Amino acid sequence: MSNKNDNKSLFLYTGLIFFVAVVLIILSFFGQTNLKKNQPKVDEPSPDAGITERTAVLSEENKNLIEENKQLKSQNEGLIEKQAQNDILLSAYGYMSLGNSAKAGEMLAAVNYETLTGDQKIIYDAVKNNLQ
Repeated sequence: MSNKNDNKSLFLYTGLIFFVAVVLIILSFFGQTNLKKNQPKVDEPSPDAGITERTAVLSEENKNLIEENKQLKSQNEGLIEKQAQNDILLSAYGYMSLGNSAKAGEMLAAVNYETLTGDQKIIYDAVKNNLQ
């Protein structure tokens, strides 16, 4: 009698494994379809195109990627500068709140007011006014 229950249990496990496999296949199919949809379009030369035409297309794509990379680098440098200004202003505010006006004044002296954004100028002015 226990042999019959063992077979029933094995049948259930086999069915469960089969069901999970079918679900995984369906998910992978839809994932692959979605992945292909989200891929950027690449200007592929026709299969009959010569090597010079293919090279020209790849060269143009490379030039566009280099230009995009330069723009991202300049944006990144701007964000790094903004973060550095934020760090200085935060330190100055912290020193001011601790009552160390001399150190807060030193920190504010290191900041170029003209390069600050509108929000940073508000913080700068608040700290400067509290020091006086």
